[in-house]
Amino acid sequence: MTALHQHADTALSTDLLSRYSGPCPRYTSYPTADRFVPLQEGMRPWDALREIDSLSLYVHIPFCHSLCYFCACNKVITNQYGLASSYLDRVLEEARWYRDRVAAAPVVQLHLGGGTPTFLTDSDLRRLVEGLGEIFDLRRDDTIEYSVEADPRTFRLDTLDTLRELGFNRLSLGIQDFNPQVQRAINRICAPEAVEQITCAARERGFRSISYDLIHGLPHQTVDTLRETIDRVVAMGPDRIALYHYAHLPERFKAQRLINTDAMPAPADKIAMQVGAVEMLGDAGYEFLGMDHFALPGDELARAARAGELRRNFQGYTLMPADALIGLGASAISYSAGGYWQNHHRLKDYVEAIRERGFAGFRGWAMSEDDRLRQYLIMELMCRMRLDHQAVAERAGAPLAEAFAAELERLQPLMTDGLVREEGGDLVITDRGRWFTRNVAAAFDAYLHEPAGERRYSRVL
Repeated sequence: MTALHQHADTALSTDLLSRYSGPCPRYTSYPTADRFVPLQEGMRPWDALREIDSLSLYVHIPFCHSLCYFCACNKVITNQYGLASSYLDRVLEEARWYRDRVAAAPVVQLHLGGGTPTFLTDSDLRRLVEGLGEIFDLRRDDTIEYSVEADPRTFRLDTLDTLRELGFNRLSLGIQDFNPQVQRAINRICAPEAVEQITCAARERGFRSISYDLIHGLPHQTVDTLRETIDRVVAMGPDRIALYHYAHLPERFKAQRLINTDAMPAPADKIAMQVGAVEMLGDAGYEFLGMDHFALPGDELARAARAGELRRNFQGYTLMPADALIGLGASAISYSAGGYWQNHHRLKDYVEAIRERGFAGFRGWAMSEDDRLRQYLIMELMCRMRLDHQAVAERAGAPLAEAFAAELERLQPLMTDGLVREEGGDLVITDRGRWFTRNVAAAFDAYLHEPAGERRYSRVL
């Protein structure tokens, strides 16, 4: 086998990657969203909101000025700003629907995602956040995580002042790649100088964490061009980096049909890109948190990972776990101890539902006791990289080896390959296995292993 990494404890090979780099859920939830079913009579997972002690809020802003060909997000391409302004009216109306259905619990996390949240004008950003503050216990306190995604191509520096005044302290910039040919192929022209200017300005204004999103496996990308992008990124020194593998699913996402498949890198080249990028980030001092996330040692996310306090939700890894998540806007997903519920995807359907009944949920999932147990197991593996056998036994009412014999049998090949090991009765993901955390978690996914249970997911690498 050809080694692709220089360190023995994290050694990868073409053979290893060929066996484990296929499609697998990302486990931002369990069960995964593709398992949700239409809401039925008596299916009211939001009733559990009355019992919570902490709350996370997510607002989906779907609007973008132009179409990025790689994008799989729920989005609306428009230059008619009135559409976005009236959309906010519906979002705040939806938020008011929750006012009498949620305990007076403090909000510990607010995230604006998209689309492009900074498509909104400063006055509408203020209207949104202040409106949410009238409904929920939303405090402007830097111990709370206020995060926003931004498109550096259209971002206004003055908006940083507005965001800070509103309490935002974390900024995520979608870069993807700096190579001009790659940018043209995905219709996303972004100057490195603009990213650097925004980064410096955000730091001057007190944003405590800045993250960049990168993608490997894009058309015209090579090992050398990605290295050049990584070099420029490292020089700017973001606190966090997400390095995603491009999932080309044109049968599901129409925009991806505009990508020339002949320009796509070969599988071996994509593997080399991933390995080379990880090595470069490691050499630059970034800690590999697992899957596709990296952070500088001093960043809160890295400290949480070292302390075993990392958590995961629909926005990815977080250090602000909450008892429940309320998602507002088209396609947004909410969660409570009772289960999940998701809003209509299409903007028209979402708007009509809010106007008619103030609520846009159309599908979801009611959690069973087995779901809750497996949710715990999968999130422990995804976040802490281990299962404590005593904690599992207390929850399952039987030893790990007895309660999950079939799951441990599924993990045997991964154990043979050094991705997982037993340690004092605990199940531990090795340093090498961090590349394949999703595969380890998937062994405990009851629905994935049902007859006809496999769905179409993004590839691990």
